[in-house]
Amino acid sequence: MSDIHRRRTDADIEAVLRDVTAGDLELLEPPDDVWAAIESATVEDSGATGAVVSLASRRWAPRRLALAAAAVLVLVVAGAAAVVLTRDDPADVVAAAALAYDPENFDTLGSQASASAELVVEAGSHSIVIVDAVLPSPEADADLEVWLIRPDAEGNVADLVSLGVVDPADPGSLEVPAGYDPDTYFVVDISVEPRDGDASHSGRSILRGPLLDA
Repeated sequence: MSDIHRRRTDADIEAVLRDVTAGDLELLEPPDDVWAAIESATVEDSGATGAVVSLASRRWAPRRLALAAAAVLVLVVAGAAAVVLTRDDPADVVAAAALAYDPENFDTLGSQASASAELVVEAGSHSIVIVDAVLPSPEADADLEVWLIRPDAEGNVADLVSLGVVDPADPGSLEVPAGYDPDTYFVVDISVEPRDGDASHSGRSILRGPLLDA
């Protein structure tokens, strides 16, 4: 057989096997007289004497093999589905914060602002997603920046970390830096930050709120 013919034959076989289902593997049961004729012919050809071993107990073997093959097929498909579900497992929202404006302590730019924040866990990493946001645009030489605050026992700022600058029209998602546990840094703050080269918080918060279990 030539290599071309062999490859074509193999491809045809693979194409047929891809279309085989569990139902295709089930064999039809022939009439009883067929089995009796086979038994009779076997005894006559061999000249054997004595008890004849009935083929009735064996004729179900192909059906059992077909059912076993079908069971294996189901297990393979189920395993593949489990892998896909695990790979495509969606992110979990584990906490959320309603961000509020404090007229006594916050920048007046936040008086008409509103937003919520969600703490999302995906593949072991934490992110803060700003949702339902109505945010003001700061002055030309400033940006809106999102922070996570670790408060002290009195609720004052003990420490904080910047998550980054956001677009007021589409604040989106910001990754929590490694080493900052949201169980400890659990207050979300949005502030107005001048572009003055100072990386510290300006003190011009517009919205703030604690993360609570979702």
